[in-house]
Amino acid sequence: MFFPVKAPYTVSADIVKYSGDAFNRHPDPLYLLQKKHELDTIGHDLTATAEDALPLVQMMGKFCGLNHATDIRSIALACEEDLAILHKGNLVSICFCFPSGFVPAQKLGKSFFGLHLPVADGDNLRASSEKVAGIISRDGAMFRRHVWTVTSLPGLSQHPAYQRPAAAGIGDLYFRTETQTTVGMAGDCCLFFVKVDMHPLSLVWEDRSKRELLLESINSMTASTLEYKNLQRIKEILNSHG
Repeated sequence: MFFPVKAPYTVSADIVKYSGDAFNRHPDPLYLLQKKHELDTIGHDLTATAEDALPLVQMMGKFCGLNHATDIRSIALACEEDLAILHKGNLVSICFCFPSGFVPAQKLGKSFFGLHLPVADGDNLRASSEKVAGIISRDGAMFRRHVWTVTSLPGLSQHPAYQRPAAAGIGDLYFRTETQTTVGMAGDCCLFFVKVDMHPLSLVWEDRSKRELLLESINSMTASTLEYKNLQRIKEILNSHG
């Protein structure tokens, strides 16, 4: 289990250069089934594409080995990862089956700055957004970033339509990570891949070093960040079991 927790907790564009595969070329069938379920139930919320973005969607399809793909939904159904395309720093296509508390279709057309506008304590991230959008869109550039949270909602999707169960202890909680990989393409375009992983928090909690680092990180979060990430009650639970 990958554990990207740092202390103190900060909100920043902490991207690092990357040279591996942008996506899993041998996807887990269970991910694909779950994606289909999400698209069949709340699909209108999960995917959207600008009218003039078809050539960019086709470019992503070819990058993923799907030479005849004409819509991002079909590409996403062949990948474990959630997908998005930025063009000149603006979101022009998205299919996020496993969003982290937002409605993906509502993000269409937003700038890289606008995409991060709701993030609590994200002033540094927003201030660097234009520069970061340029860097990740350079032809051939690849970068990777990791984010994490703790949630009481066990599914891969954290869509706001799903009610978060009340949690009373560690056994009711899950450790969620996103591995975000960007690939710069010609024409000021960036392909965006997000792999979501979920694990019972108990797997973290039984490791003392991970437990202590997680507690240190969550205890360093501001009230705004705790509210934004729905961690107020979870912070209380973690400290009571620390």
